[in-house]
Amino acid sequence: MNRSTALLDWAFSQPRKDCIVTDTERYSYAEVRAAVKAAATALADRVRSGTRVGLFIDSTPNFILYEYAVFYLGGVVTPINRAMKQEEVQRLVERLGISVVVCDTPLDLGPEVATHLVTGEFDVPTVTEYVAPAQLGIDDPAMLLQTSGSTGEPKGVLLAQRNLAANYDPTYRWIGVGKDDTILLALPIFNTYALNQGINMMAMSGASMRLLRRFSPDAVAEALRDSRPTFLPMVPTMLARLRQADVRYDGPIKVGIGAAPSPTEIAADAWAVFPRAHLYLGYGLTEATAIASLNHIGTAADHHDDFTSTGPIVSGIEVRIDEPSGDDQRGEILIKGDSVLRGYVGTDEPVPVEDGWLHTGDVGFFKEGRLTIVDRIRELIIRGGQNIYPGELEKVLTSHPAVLEAAVVGRPDQDLGEVPVAFVVPRPGFRPSPDELRDWTKARLAAFKVPAEVVVQDNLPRTPTGKIQKRELRAYGR
Repeated sequence: MNRSTALLDWAFSQPRKDCIVTDTERYSYAEVRAAVKAAATALADRVRSGTRVGLFIDSTPNFILYEYAVFYLGGVVTPINRAMKQEEVQRLVERLGISVVVCDTPLDLGPEVATHLVTGEFDVPTVTEYVAPAQLGIDDPAMLLQTSGSTGEPKGVLLAQRNLAANYDPTYRWIGVGKDDTILLALPIFNTYALNQGINMMAMSGASMRLLRRFSPDAVAEALRDSRPTFLPMVPTMLARLRQADVRYDGPIKVGIGAAPSPTEIAADAWAVFPRAHLYLGYGLTEATAIASLNHIGTAADHHDDFTSTGPIVSGIEVRIDEPSGDDQRGEILIKGDSVLRGYVGTDEPVPVEDGWLHTGDVGFFKEGRLTIVDRIRELIIRGGQNIYPGELEKVLTSHPAVLEAAVVGRPDQDLGEVPVAFVVPRPGFRPSPDELRDWTKARLAAFKVPAEVVVQDNLPRTPTGKIQKRELRAYGR
């Protein structure tokens, strides 16, 4: 088997159909097929089955070309957040064992890591003949994604061909997207949400994709006019900003909403912008590949009243509540099935799987077969759909010569969902200002990771065993 086949095969039945459309260009399925095979041929001297390949590429067709070129060669696709600075990329490459990085900006990652620089938005190498695609087994690795780690740095989640086939590949059927649809992708392309409900959905369904390099209300409004999309995956922050900008689209469309809690007001935002939209809310996690449950709410004119649950469990997995208690029988959500990860990379943390059941770290309960999420056990902060790992930010803050220790928590934000707030204890004899510490993080981290507020104080609340009580810190400013 080879994961590139799904995308490349559409070139036989619909060679002239638009595969990817950007602000200025249109690329057919035939052109994309040829470009992927040429890109794979250019990488073949460095990429073999199992080679971990980082993609440090902006939201352009190049990302898709080289993702599928890596699949074609049997390599392991490892998306890298394009907002990262070189120092962050270097740490990630070392931690995850990445040996090749395809990038659209020059990177110096040392002699052990090969880099392949691409230019423009559709960089097709010149080759005389194509290499043959790799043939892989169902349990061979396919993707290496990232999720939060207890050590402060994100850890790698290794997904096999089996995982993607079980959970990524049916998504187009769960939402009902086909080859006559157009997907508008305004999410950052390296995000697992975009990888599944953007790129992979296009590959599986044969739909066209209108690809935006950057989200902005103006850019989305223009794309809505020129492409008339029928499916749009978004995060709540995007919907709120579209509504604030008075963007409106009256065509039929399906809107997926993920990466943050999505209560009734998010549906109101969506229907204010897309009055004919079918809304889909869901729950999932990277360790379970992508989606565990899906709530098809319906349209503004015809919808059910369940805005709080994440819906019924999708096919191919089992979900149960561990040690249920209380009136609603809540407990930790456990998941079993072919979507459960193959393993972790770059961490000593044990894989939280016992007897085939993945311990998600999330608390929820079932009511009439529908799953409701109560709380997040883990400390991950989701800022406008972007994952922030508190420990990574804490490490940067404590590298400042005037900082003794730091703790970072999420604070609710009406626009972004959550923002990071840092609590810092200075070293004796020092008193760094909050602005000085924010500038310190700005120079070392991607902009979305910079704390919204830094609080300098003499000590941090602790448990009797000496562990920092982040629960008390979260109460600050609420």
